[in-house]
Amino acid sequence: MESTTQGGFWFWGSIGLVVAGNVAYHLGLKQVPRDVHPLAPLVVLFLTAALTALAAWPFAARGLTLRGELGKLNWTPFVVGVAIVGIELGFVLAYRAGWRISAASLTANLVIAAVLVGIGLLAYGEALTASRLAGLALCAAGLWFLNRG
Repeated sequence: MESTTQGGFWFWGSIGLVVAGNVAYHLGLKQVPRDVHPLAPLVVLFLTAALTALAAWPFAARGLTLRGELGKLNWTPFVVGVAIVGIELGFVLAYRAGWRISAASLTANLVIAAVLVGIGLLAYGEALTASRLAGLALCAAGLWFLNRG
């Protein structure tokens, strides 16, 4: 893998993957049929995700055994797994409640960013600079304009 510095492929390539995945994610969740229980698509999507990860393993983790890597894990994948169900279910329900696809993700992500700024300050010793605070304020203003009409 290349360096994770700002100039490395994985620095921007990883964000590109997040963006592509998120666009497909929101388009897919927005189209879940309203007459199906909201947990049913989650069962299918997590089975699909597990099968995709298993199929990718031999190509992406050359020389590593799944059993060996699973043995190194701690409690975090379990917490993240529960959190992911909350995220998925939350968006399915938000879209059913009438949220626009253009506003739901932005609204959630702005609130998440604000919460994570606070956690970054308190738990990780990150600095809250004037420019970061201004960035959050501009995002909030943009969100207000987006949700006005």
